[in-house]
Amino acid sequence: WNPEGQLEYLGRIDHQVKVRGFRIELGEIEAQLLAQREVREAVVIANEGPTGTRLVGYVSGQDLDTTALRERLGEALPDYMVPSMLMVLDALPLNANGKVDRNALPAPEFSAGNAYETPLGETEEKLSAIWAEVLGVQRVGRNDNFFELGGHSLLSARLVARLHAAMHSELTIRDVFQYPTLAAMAARIAGALRDSPVVQALSEIDSLIDSMETV
Repeated sequence: WNPEGQLEYLGRIDHQVKVRGFRIELGEIEAQLLAQREVREAVVIANEGPTGTRLVGYVSGQDLDTTALRERLGEALPDYMVPSMLMVLDALPLNANGKVDRNALPAPEFSAGNAYETPLGETEEKLSAIWAEVLGVQRVGRNDNFFELGGHSLLSARLVARLHAAMHSELTIRDVFQYPTLAAMAARIAGALRDSPVVQALSEIDSLIDSMETV
């Protein structure tokens, strides 16, 4: 009952979760997945990870592109309702009643799906360590994607704050979405530092000193 004395239907409580302070009906996400023509089956669960509760979707169908599916979900749902990961299965496990057996679903492994490639240079190495701290993962390669490792908008804000404190970076949350791989983000940070007024002023001073020494 709400404060006005009206009975509100909240759906099935066992399929409601709270993620980043938002109450989510998992069935709404599943309905959006099933609305995609290539998806035959879909179920979404809440997974407790080192960085908090994350949504994981399991789908079956033909010619499934999980990146494209997540992008389409992002067009129909708010950010906090888009699963951090979509796992493709040949078929969803069923129980004796013919319903999806959520307990039999494989455990999600948050990884970028790319072969690990060691970060190159000081900026990538520092950034890799900060990503690992923020995302709660053991290691981050230079081609890894922040969001494929479990990142989301709240963690993006945390990442930006850590980068500002540790690397004096002026990276924005928009930059995190625009440059989601470690290598691209490191290049963005390095480029921004080169273009900063302080660095340009120091460069001009160095040039002036060099010119005076040649006189």
